[in-house]
Amino acid sequence: MTTSDNGSNSAGRHAAEQLGDTVQQLAARTDVKARARHKAADLTQKVKGKASQTQAQAAASAGNARSQVAEKTEAARQHAMSAVNAGKDQLQARAAAVGTPVRKATPEPVRQAVAKGASTIRQRRAPLALAASALVAACLAVMWWRRR
Repeated sequence: MTTSDNGSNSAGRHAAEQLGDTVQQLAARTDVKARARHKAADLTQKVKGKASQTQAQAAASAGNARSQVAEKTEAARQHAMSAVNAGKDQLQARAAAVGTPVRKATPEPVRQAVAKGASTIRQRRAPLALAASALVAACLAVMWWRRR
């Protein structure tokens, strides 16, 4: 081998080494991009997982709140109904207490006349309601006419 062969061999080796280094650098760059993509995909999955977990927690909290509101509403309704029933019972007791002496003190012909009138009213509700409405309208018209 001559010196020019040695020079070209060493130049070839040097070029090959540079080419190898360049290939390694390119591979490292490509690897960084792949790692970045992989890391971005992992982060995306974590964010999606956290979002779905948060959504599930929010749905569970909303369901709990809804059931608590329903329970409290039902309890309030039951309390109101018991108060209404107690008031109704008291009112019926008072009416019975007042009604009995009044009924005993009322003469029989008056009781019969009231019963007959109540029966007539029950049978003719629509005409009586119309007459009552006309009477109220007439009273309002007179009051309006006097204010002018």
